[in-house]
Amino acid sequence: MIIRRNVSTAIVLIVLLFFTATAASSAARKMNSHDSVSSSTSSRMASAAFLVPSQIVNSSSRVKSSSRVKQRQQRGIKNNMKDDDDGGEDAIVYAGEANKKNKSPQQKNETKKNIRREKSKMPKTGNLPDIHWRAIPMEHLRAHPSFCPLPHPSTIKHLTSLEDVRLFRQDSWQWDALHDGRCTTSQACAALGLLEQKAGHELGIPRSLRRGGTGAYHRLKGVALRTLEEMNEVLCDSQGGGGEIMKDQKQEEPFVWKRSRTNWNKIRQFNSNNKNTTTTTPPVRQQKPFPFAAKYLPVILNKDLQHRKKEAQNHYFSSWSSAPMIARMQWGNAQEATAVLTALNYFWKVDSGIVVKEVGMCGAGLEMNITAGEKHDGSREGLIIGASPDAIIQYPNGTLEALEVKNHCPFVPRDWGSRNKKNRKRHDNEQDKASVDDTRDNKKVFRIRELPIRPTVPPMYVPQLMMEMLCLGPSCRSVIMVRQTATIGAVILRLHRDDEWIEEMLYWLRRFMTNFVHEGTPPPANFFWDNDDDSIHGGGERYRRFVTRTKEIGEAVELVDYVSHSGVQRVMSEGKRPVSLFLD
Repeated sequence: MIIRRNVSTAIVLIVLLFFTATAASSAARKMNSHDSVSSSTSSRMASAAFLVPSQIVNSSSRVKSSSRVKQRQQRGIKNNMKDDDDGGEDAIVYAGEANKKNKSPQQKNETKKNIRREKSKMPKTGNLPDIHWRAIPMEHLRAHPSFCPLPHPSTIKHLTSLEDVRLFRQDSWQWDALHDGRCTTSQACAALGLLEQKAGHELGIPRSLRRGGTGAYHRLKGVALRTLEEMNEVLCDSQGGGGEIMKDQKQEEPFVWKRSRTNWNKIRQFNSNNKNTTTTTPPVRQQKPFPFAAKYLPVILNKDLQHRKKEAQNHYFSSWSSAPMIARMQWGNAQEATAVLTALNYFWKVDSGIVVKEVGMCGAGLEMNITAGEKHDGSREGLIIGASPDAIIQYPNGTLEALEVKNHCPFVPRDWGSRNKKNRKRHDNEQDKASVDDTRDNKKVFRIRELPIRPTVPPMYVPQLMMEMLCLGPSCRSVIMVRQTATIGAVILRLHRDDEWIEEMLYWLRRFMTNFVHEGTPPPANFFWDNDDDSIHGGGERYRRFVTRTKEIGEAVELVDYVSHSGVQRVMSEGKRPVSLFLD
């Protein structure tokens, strides 16, 4: 009995000694681990003193992992541009988002709810519309890997053919000079009489756009550049240049894009081969494919918004009586490159081998322009035309399509559409008398209005699109039109060439030159429409059939596809927060 008690006691003592030794060993390991962490932290703190803020982990600025920074330093690339090996979502990582992948599903959902909550709080009215709202500038689009830009006008020193004038960019003074005396797409609709009151009513053109043909009359009365010698003398002076490109001048392009690594060709092939199967394994990595041809790296900063706000106050909207029209005109110009990028991204998904090319004024080398007649006194009188598409889409098989984009302005006067015309007129008079500060404090001038876009081409744009195909040559059989909004995406349309309608268009344009421009008589109201065939300005039934056919062409356009709002690539704000359409 005594022996059994001694054995039990010995076993208990052994067990106690074992647990005591284990606890001591664990404490020692924790102490060593703590010392190691402290040493590592001290080492990082010491090395951080030699890094700029964007390189320091957990900085209040953009963050980078130490290994990524080291790789970027070895490649000589800026540290604030993150190389995404997966070709995924973001090219830049911001503070607070470094551990985004480690967030729980509840945290991710909460972040999405916060962003939606911020979007819902965005103002729907305001006094200072942001004309450049999330717009990608043209100089950055020219640096896109799938966009072929034109050379700078100063790098061109000689034109070798009439058609070489298409090398001048549309933001150059040479491009402006080519419009004098030439019937371009901006004046064709007016010269055809489609902007008169009666023809415009038949076509459903808004009253505010029925400006008549007087502007086209004065444009075509100008002196045009018709010969190659004249163009070289005027456009290729010592300060400009213009066909042959100087080799010794290298153009620097901003590094603002990173080509997407998503293989959409494999994705399309996979989807087509598995339409009727249950296979779910994609041919690329298990992640959401990046939806665009390249990632746009710059972001919107608060200082950019403040600068635009000051510019809008001092320049654009100093007079509130003209503010609505200025806003609508400037919106289309500022957002043009963004809409061109929408077409580029869409067709790049269809075929990644496509290239979108910048182009100037086309058609100077057309036979009808070269053989324009002369009067007996030597002065030239023949009709010459020209067209400037927003871009050209070139497919791998050599096919060309003209590209035209239209951006629908979301800003309208707040009282637009008011049924009480007296109150609306009184409000307009008050706005004319009010100063900028008084208006800002009193009542919001603009509101956001965006209506669904019908998949049709407005009749007033049919002459423009047909003339673009004509000026690009007989091989251009169609034109792409992108109608884009600010908040509800875009619609992509295709209009096919109609050579019979083009011949009829040229007939009426020559009639305008003969009846009005050459005679020095401005066109009367509703010319071509009111008069019979026997009169000097007559159009009769032939002209009315032409107007009807124009409307039919616009409605018979081919619908290519709808692009959702998320499918439009725009500039992101810092931290991907919503950006208001108003600056105030």
